[in-house]
Amino acid sequence: MTTTPARAAPDLRVHAALVVVQVAFASQTVEGKILMGPPSAGGEGVSPFAVAMVRMLGAAVFFQAFTRATGALRPATLRDQGRLAVLSILGIALNQTLFLVGLRMTAPVNAALLSVTIPVFTAAIAVVLGHERPSWRLGIGLATSITGVVWLTGVGTVDLGALVILANCVSYSLYIVLSRATIQRLGTLTVVTWIFTWGALLFAPLGMPDLLAGAASWTARGWGLLAYIVAMPTIVAYLCNAWALERSSPTLVSIYIYVQPVLAAVLAWLQLGSTISERLALAAVVTAAGVTLVATRRDAVPVPMEE
Repeated sequence: MTTTPARAAPDLRVHAALVVVQVAFASQTVEGKILMGPPSAGGEGVSPFAVAMVRMLGAAVFFQAFTRATGALRPATLRDQGRLAVLSILGIALNQTLFLVGLRMTAPVNAALLSVTIPVFTAAIAVVLGHERPSWRLGIGLATSITGVVWLTGVGTVDLGALVILANCVSYSLYIVLSRATIQRLGTLTVVTWIFTWGALLFAPLGMPDLLAGAASWTARGWGLLAYIVAMPTIVAYLCNAWALERSSPTLVSIYIYVQPVLAAVLAWLQLGSTISERLALAAVVTAAGVTLVATRRDAVPVPMEE
C-alpha cells in the first residue's frame, strides 16, 4: 500500500506574506476613509470614483510592466480577452468602486468585517451555479454569517454604507467563482494584469472626469494617501497573496482574512479614535463563526484576492 507524502508546512515567509496582505487591506479601510472624508472632519475630500480610477490605472501600468519584464504574461486569445473584460467589471470596476463608495459612508471596521464574508458568498454562489455541491455545513455557515451581517447593517436603522460594502463582497465573490477556469488556464498574474487593464479602460468614462476635476486641488497628504493605496493594498497585497497561494493552501489564505477586522479596529482606534461597540463585537463573533464553518469545510472554493 502506497501513501501520498504529506505536503510540507508553509515556511515563515508564507505567513509573513499573508500578514502583509491583511495589514495592507486593513490599512486601506482607514487610509481610504481619511482620503475620502470631508475636509471639515480632517479628511481630504477626494471622490471615491477618482480613487478607484487612480488605483486601476496605477495597478494596470505596474502589472503590465512587471509581467512583461519577468516573462510572466501568458498569451491570451481574443476570446480570453472578452472573458477578462467581463471579469474586470465584477472583480475590479464594481468591486473597487462599491467598496470605496461604501467605505466613505460607513466605519472602517464595518468594511473590514464585511470583507470577511467573501468566502461564504463565494461558496453559496458556487453552489447556485452548480460548481459545488450543497451541504448542511455550508447552509448553517451561510445562515450564521447572514445573521451577523444583518445585525451589523441594522434592521430598524439601516447602514447604507455597509449594504454597499455587502454588494461589493457579492460582486467579488461572483468574480472568484467565474474566474477560476480562466485563472487556472492563464495564471494568476496574467489574469490580474488584464483585469486591471480592462478595468481601467472600462471605468475611465466614470472615473476620469472626477480625477481630472479634482487632481489639481489635492494636497500633498492626499497624493501620499493615494500613492499608498495604489502601492500597498493593490500592488503589494496582490503580489504577496498570489505568491503565498502558490506555496500554501486556499484554506490558510482564507483563514488569514480573520486578522483584517482586528487590524482595522486597531488602526481606526490609533488614527481616528474609533471604539468598538457591543453591536459590532457581537456581529463580529457571529459572522466569524459562520465564516469558520464555511472556510474550513473540505473542497472549499479558493479565495486568492480581495478588494
